[in-house]
Amino acid sequence: MFLPIALALAQLAQPAQHDPEIEALLRRRDERRRSEALEQPVQRSGADAETSDDAGLGQVLPPQIAERLAACLAKADGDPDAGLADAAAWAKAGGGAYAAHCEGYALGQAGRWTEAADAFARGAGTSGLDVETRARLWSQAGNAALVAGDVPRAIRDLDTALANPLPRTLSTGEIHLDRARARVAAGDLPGARADLNEAVVLAASDPLAWLLSATLARRMDDLPLARLHIGEAAKRAGNDAAVALEQGIILALSGERDDAARAAFSRAQELAGPDSAIGKQAADYLAQLGAEPEAPKEPAVEPGR
Repeated sequence: MFLPIALALAQLAQPAQHDPEIEALLRRRDERRRSEALEQPVQRSGADAETSDDAGLGQVLPPQIAERLAACLAKADGDPDAGLADAAAWAKAGGGAYAAHCEGYALGQAGRWTEAADAFARGAGTSGLDVETRARLWSQAGNAALVAGDVPRAIRDLDTALANPLPRTLSTGEIHLDRARARVAAGDLPGARADLNEAVVLAASDPLAWLLSATLARRMDDLPLARLHIGEAAKRAGNDAAVALEQGIILALSGERDDAARAAFSRAQELAGPDSAIGKQAADYLAQLGAEPEAPKEPAVEPGR
């Protein structure tokens, strides 16, 4: 049957490190994490950070630093140049790693990803940082390097982020998720699988972890695991077009539920819009599946019989 081969080839042709829909999911994830952090700029104790499942790395901040960082990041959101100027002024006043964090964020907002990675790495090298803050900055450096297309550097930075024992929290799981993306880009699928096995445990509430795990399982020809994990992603993000598209691909490749695959592709098209990349891809897959077969008609009964 040609359909599974066509679907698989279409997906494998996509460069994993530059998947725009995955990048969009990551941006939404990071915006959510940053928003949550800025809405609660309170100091956590080390014990609280280790026991709270949703404790973010780098949240062990005195309120005045958290508020100063929030103001700098907000400025960079609206105007990257203004954010860079604010970060530079803060650095001169002793802002250290946190000023570098804002500088890296502002550079990223301006699309200057290599420079952003440099700024995050410089912040991570600041002496006296707690291990969570250092890991967070190295992970941001790795993500910036990955967006810049420097996969070896991304892996090195994410390796450094995970080099020290970290609390088993959501944020640690998301660093594993990010390193999995870098490893996929480098062609290290077994290494990516190991990271995603950690991510779906530590970051179980993050649908992106389940989505990427399902996608990798499919690419590694483990369709039972792919079906299981895309189901978990759909439970958490049933209205996400990327999740619906991947669910359709996995169902179609399984060769058992063409009707369910059609429904998933139709949902992806509806959620993303027909002119979007996902919408067009879903339409192509629907065309490959062909029209849904008509239900058998009841035989006509002649009068009097």
